[in-house]
Amino acid sequence: MVRSLATLHEPNSQPCCSSPVQRCGRARHASSLLIRRPCSRSLVARARAEPAAAAAGSPGGKPAGPKPKTPLQQQILNGILSVSNVPYSSFVPSPVTFLHTVDARIKQVWLVALYIMIARASPAIRLSISATVAAITMANFPPRLWQSQLRRLALLCGLIFLSTLLLADGLPSLLQARAPPLSLEGLPPIPGTGYHYVLLHVGIFTVTHRSLNLAITAASLTFSALQTASLCLVTTPGEEMAVALRWWLAPLRLIRVPVDEVAMTLLLSLRFMSLVFEEVRNLSLGLAARGINWEAQGGGGSLNMAGRLCVRLFGNLFQRSENIAQAMVVRGFQGPARHSLYMMKVNPTSALANAGALLLLATYAALIYFFK
Repeated sequence: MVRSLATLHEPNSQPCCSSPVQRCGRARHASSLLIRRPCSRSLVARARAEPAAAAAGSPGGKPAGPKPKTPLQQQILNGILSVSNVPYSSFVPSPVTFLHTVDARIKQVWLVALYIMIARASPAIRLSISATVAAITMANFPPRLWQSQLRRLALLCGLIFLSTLLLADGLPSLLQARAPPLSLEGLPPIPGTGYHYVLLHVGIFTVTHRSLNLAITAASLTFSALQTASLCLVTTPGEEMAVALRWWLAPLRLIRVPVDEVAMTLLLSLRFMSLVFEEVRNLSLGLAARGINWEAQGGGGSLNMAGRLCVRLFGNLFQRSENIAQAMVVRGFQGPARHSLYMMKVNPTSALANAGALLLLATYAALIYFFK
C-alpha cells in the first residue's frame, strides 16, 4: 500500500526503487503530500478571497459596510475648528469697494435707520431690505469672503423663522361672543369676506397671520442687523468707527456724558473680538488633540466638559483683559480724554458714494412711509 502511494507521484519513466530506506522515504513524502493538499487549497482560496474583499471595499466596488456615524459633539468641534481664528468682522483694506469710500458716520446712520425701518415696514419691504443687504454683500466682495458667512447666517435666520412661525401663535386665544347673535335681533347675517386668521393647522402646530408676520420680522431683523454690522466693520477701520461715534455723541458732553470713554470702549471691544476667536480655537484644538471618546462620555459628560471649557474660556479672557490694561498703563495711558486715536485712513471718502448712500436711505424711507 505504501509503495503504491509512492508510485502514484513518480513519473512513469522513473524506475521503482527496491531499497527499504528509499521506499520508506517515498512513503513519508507521499503521506505528507496527501496531508498538505487540503491546507494548500485553503491558502489558495484565502488568497483569492482577499483581493475580492479589497475590491469590494475600494471606491469602484460595493461598500463593505456602513461608515461609523460621527457623534454630534465631534461634529460641533469640527465646525469650530473649521472656522478661522480671524473674525469675519475684521477690516479688509482691499479690494477697494463702494462701501470703503462711504463715510463712517453715514454707515452708522444706516445701521440705526435699518432697525427703525424694519420695525415699521410691511413684510414685503422687510424681505426686500434683507435681499438688498445680501445683494450688496455679494456685489462688493469676492465669493471667498461672503459664501461661508451668508450660508451660516441664512441657516441661523431660517431656524429663527421656523421656530417663530410654528410656536409664536401655537395656542390661539379662545374668543367668547359678548353680543347676542344677529338672528335674535332680526338682522341679516354678515357676508363672508374670505379672510382666515389661521393659515395652517397641522397637529400641535398652528400658523396664523400674526405668527407669519413675527417670523418675517425676527428673521429679517436678525439678518439685516448682523450683516450690516459686519459690512461696516469689514469696510471701516475700528479707529474710524470710534471717531465717528464720538462725533455723533459730542452734544451729550453738555449733560456730562463720558463720550470719550464710550468711544474708547467701542474701540477696545472691536480689538478684543479677535482675541475671543483665538481663545475659542485654541481650546478646541487642545480638546481635539486629546482624542476624547464622545460616545463613552454620554450626554452628561459632554455637558460637564462644555461647562468646564466655558469657565476656562472666561478665565483666559479675563486674564487677557488684565494684561491689556497693564500694558496700556505701562505705555503711559492716562485716560480716554488724553488719548489720541491714530486712524487707519486707508481709503479716502467719496462725495458721490456718500450721496448715493443717503439717496438709497431716503428711497427706502419713502417706500415705508407710503406702503407700510
